[in-house]
Amino acid sequence: MSNSTVSKKSYGVDVASYQSTTVNYAGAKFAFVKLTEGTEYTNPKAEAQIKSAKANGLMVMGYFYANHSASVSRARSEAKYAVAKAKAYGIPAGSYLADDWEQGSGNSVNDSTSANTDAVLAAMQVIKESGYKPLIYSGAYNFRNRLSISRIVKSYGTCLWVASYKISGRQDYADFNYFPSMDGVAIWQFADNYRGLNVDGNICLIDLKISSNNSKPKPAKKTTESLSQHPVVKWDIGAVAVVSNAKGAYVYTSSKLDKKESSKLKPCGSVWQVFGLENGAVKVGKNQYFDGRAVYVKANPIAYNDAKHGVAKIVMSNTHALDAPKADAKKVYGLALNSKVEIQGRVGRFLKIKDLHKGKQVYVTGNRAYIVL
Repeated sequence: MSNSTVSKKSYGVDVASYQSTTVNYAGAKFAFVKLTEGTEYTNPKAEAQIKSAKANGLMVMGYFYANHSASVSRARSEAKYAVAKAKAYGIPAGSYLADDWEQGSGNSVNDSTSANTDAVLAAMQVIKESGYKPLIYSGAYNFRNRLSISRIVKSYGTCLWVASYKISGRQDYADFNYFPSMDGVAIWQFADNYRGLNVDGNICLIDLKISSNNSKPKPAKKTTESLSQHPVVKWDIGAVAVVSNAKGAYVYTSSKLDKKESSKLKPCGSVWQVFGLENGAVKVGKNQYFDGRAVYVKANPIAYNDAKHGVAKIVMSNTHALDAPKADAKKVYGLALNSKVEIQGRVGRFLKIKDLHKGKQVYVTGNRAYIVL
């Protein structure tokens, strides 16, 4: 049975397809298992390694190898892909999931510190929202020179998994004379050949715990604030009304609000296109009005100004970034369902994705990606 707690200064390992499906290393109390790389590769041994780690009494955690570089949208997509595999393969909710962000294999660390950090934080946000504890893995040099440790630690506390070796080769124990001192270190990867077993060696600097209160993602409370942040609309819809009254809201047949259309309440959180305001009532259809106090109205500037920036949510499967703003454009890469992309304006119904692909502008159709208000 796997551990749900590991004391600080305990040793652990991280494994990938290069290692055996048997995860049982002398002295190890925890194990990170590589899940994915980008949004297409899955470690073929991951499921078996997770089962073995659990059977051998190790706390089991996961990581994905980043290909997202400084792209916020790609970071979110890759994190979602990894989370899906973590859940499918049995990494317990409330455990740890790391973004392995380093140079090579499709990932670049050479963008600005600000852009790099934005992408990493986006991935960590997805991990947290999915019910796991986010970590960020990289080398000490990258943490000090390519990422903003202060921003990361401010957002997620002690969450750094830092690699720094006294020597390359066998090390049986961590030598703290060579510890890479910096804020926010949760785990130190100190060896690339732990005890001569051809596996990375790690030591935790904090007590590790699979928190029962993190076992399931907490549903967002339907407060006024959260409701106002989450409606998504098609690019050409100018404004929507979101029912914010916890008990729901009635639809009336006139702006005088003197006759209900039905005795049934429209549910809290439901979204309606706005066609105007009359006498303090919000018009949402022909002879259909809400009391303005029961809803929040959110405007969509992108419907009126094709140069406005914003965020779009992918609302249909099999959606792709396109190389031109036209229906027969070439597909460049896939965009995961429910993932979000930053946009910087539109050409007609085609939304311009902020992150360039190989230096070139790409687009997503507004029929498959809706604006987040």
